[in-house]
Amino acid sequence: MIPATTLLQQLEGYAKLIDGAIETKDWDELNEILIKRQSVLEELCGLPLSSHERDAVVQIMTLMQMTDRQFIAVVEVQKELLQQQAASLAHDRKAALAYQTE
Repeated sequence: MIPATTLLQQLEGYAKLIDGAIETKDWDELNEILIKRQSVLEELCGLPLSSHERDAVVQIMTLMQMTDRQFIAVVEVQKELLQQQAASLAHDRKAALAYQTE
């Protein structure tokens, strides 16, 4: 069994990994990081915790919620940009096909 303090430290490190994956637009890596983070969270929540450890878990989870909101906002912007690029590409393809058929 991994000690709660070790799991708490692992959780703290995930924010930088998530930020890095978003910054490099590595969506597969982001997905893997989120899966790993969820696993650590589940393991941590299954442990018997002291009141001090419980307070630390609540604090980290609150911080995670705040940073996740920021990450989601950034990802939403990236999603919108990708959708615009896809729409533009589809429009360009239609124009090219129309030009070729004339």
